[in-house]
Amino acid sequence: METKDKILEVAIWSLVAVIVAMIGMFVYAIIDPNVDDDKVFQIVGPSFQSIVGAMIGLVAGVKIGQSNDE
Repeated sequence: METKDKILEVAIWSLVAVIVAMIGMFVYAIIDPNVDDDKVFQIVGPSFQSIVGAMIGLVAGVKIGQSNDE
């Protein structure tokens, strides 16, 4: 495994960990009766979209880089 592949794997697992943590916090906030659900959606929505966008951008960048290497 090359260094580029190791870096990619670490980046992907980091993004996956962030998404799992965000989903866990989201579920906890929805279940907790003391938390206003509208505020949870306002906070989690944009941040979740940013993280998913970063993951898609990373994968797309890798695919573009692979086609250039060939």
